[in-house]
Amino acid sequence: MTDLAGGSFVVGTAGHIDHGKSTLVKALTQIDPDRLEEEKRRGMTIDLGFAYLQLASGRRVGIVDVPGHQRFLKNMLAGVHGMDAVLLVIAADEGPMPQTREHLAILDLLEIDHGLAVLTKVDLVGDDWLALVRQEVSGLLRGTSLERAPIVSVSSSTGQGLDELRAALDAELASATLRPDIGRPRLPVDRSFAMSGFGTVVTGTLVGGALRLGAEVAVLPAGRRVRIRGLQQHNHAVEEARPGSRTAVNLSGLTHAEVHRGHVLTVPGTLAVSRRLDARLVVLPDAGQSLHHRQQLMMYHETAEVMVELSLLEAEEIQPGQNALAQLFAAAPVVAMDGDRFILRVPSPPATVAGGVILDRAPRRHRRRDLAVLKDLALREHADPATAAVLELAKHPWGLPDAGLADRLALPVARVDQVMQALAERGAVRRLANTWLTRDRWEGLVTRVDSALRAYHLAHPLRRGMPREELRSRSGIPAELYGGALVALIDAGMVTERGGEVAAAGHRQGLSPEQEAAVAAFIVELERQPFNPPPLSDLLHRHPLSPALLEYLVAEERVVRVNDDTLFARSAYDDAVGRLRSHLIEHRTLTVAAARDLLGSSRRYVLPLLEWLDAQKVTRRVGDDRILRA
Repeated sequence: MTDLAGGSFVVGTAGHIDHGKSTLVKALTQIDPDRLEEEKRRGMTIDLGFAYLQLASGRRVGIVDVPGHQRFLKNMLAGVHGMDAVLLVIAADEGPMPQTREHLAILDLLEIDHGLAVLTKVDLVGDDWLALVRQEVSGLLRGTSLERAPIVSVSSSTGQGLDELRAALDAELASATLRPDIGRPRLPVDRSFAMSGFGTVVTGTLVGGALRLGAEVAVLPAGRRVRIRGLQQHNHAVEEARPGSRTAVNLSGLTHAEVHRGHVLTVPGTLAVSRRLDARLVVLPDAGQSLHHRQQLMMYHETAEVMVELSLLEAEEIQPGQNALAQLFAAAPVVAMDGDRFILRVPSPPATVAGGVILDRAPRRHRRRDLAVLKDLALREHADPATAAVLELAKHPWGLPDAGLADRLALPVARVDQVMQALAERGAVRRLANTWLTRDRWEGLVTRVDSALRAYHLAHPLRRGMPREELRSRSGIPAELYGGALVALIDAGMVTERGGEVAAAGHRQGLSPEQEAAVAAFIVELERQPFNPPPLSDLLHRHPLSPALLEYLVAEERVVRVNDDTLFARSAYDDAVGRLRSHLIEHRTLTVAAARDLLGSSRRYVLPLLEWLDAQKVTRRVGDDRILRA
């Protein structure tokens, strides 16, 4: 089913018990939202109810009807998330009541700013009384997110004002923004049940992205993987469910008892769970109490209910009417995104005292009164995407890949790419492979590599450089970043690489005058008997070169070491190879005896030399003979 031009919205009710919310919904939609037998018997809404209608503009509206009794406020809180607009229902014969005020406070904390104040039961009052109630409601709304909400009078029993209400709702939704598709669908579950012939069905308000028939989804925070076998929006089967609508999902792979209110359906790998959240808290002016450090409160986020402990980052308490930064520690994993709003209630006696907005859904643990932390959180609170990206990357020593950064910023990958390219042009970030680093993190990486190389060169001045893998180990750079980092460092002229060894730019191997003298004497003795050199052990006894110096001579090819105890001076080695190669060109084959005669040497030296030439792929052994490789 394709979305109509007017778009799709979710509208909820709010208000005191027995003010006619469910009756109003039924009058508007011809659907009774009270689905439980107990609700019908008692004439009181206990849990969430649902209905839908289409307005004259073509806009489709899913309606969430919430209970008005204080005992069932947690059910109301599960239904209020995802609302694009609200109908604040107030009975004209009673006026605003305690739950009217508490529901309005919740709507204000959640910053729901589209809606209507609906005066019901107007057939029971006269014009003068109705005018007084309108005046009282107007005062009640003043200073809240619904301050500009139109006030509409209706009678659900006579039908008076219903057409005007539909028109006013249509006009209000015209200024509401359609829910964006950022490629990260979230369906917080508010209802789970088994349907005969279908199995498990869950419902919720879909935000953040689309769900598709047949797709695999994750049930968080449990992490279960299941498949979508059916989708409905506005009571119609669809191939794809778009964000901004009430959605029913038929799931295969689990029973309805395994998924319940508070769980979240999403595409695997697009959302993470956390038990620590940074937030800005706002305490209600009439909360009647302050919030204290280490206080435990019940948090209501989307459809989830979880106990949290407050870590107040700026002070010991937050007074009524004030706001402050805090870190929340949840007793159970939470599926949240930056920018999500939530409500805080005292568990006993139950009362709504505060709300807030999540600034960082996966922060480190903070020290209290840390000025750097407070500054970063203040920046995050009002950050544009570029600032948010830099702040997020700063938390990760080795950066984040494209998909991970897009997830943390709740932006499409294409949009993140635009933001990051602009930052890269300004030098604020750097890309390695598919990972982004801040400039500070990149400079820290450069410092690590430079420090490791200089320490190595100091300890091993005769070596050309540090083995590539040893540098990775010593610098601590993750394997997935190391190759890209090394290429970037070489391109920038900061390091050089040769033969699998890495050196700091400008590093020069060098010998002291004393070492040069010792080396010269060592090589002169080798050259005296070019093809019958003394054993290495004897040479080192007369010329005590260090292992590092001997390794240097081999690396610089001033000597050739053909086995553990046999070295040739470079000049002798080149002369020997030239003689043997000429013989092979002329005679095609070479025996050990012929090589011995050509060099005037003995089998003790000729055999390891020939085996070395085999290993260097100069010659190849065939039986007892050698032939020249092509």
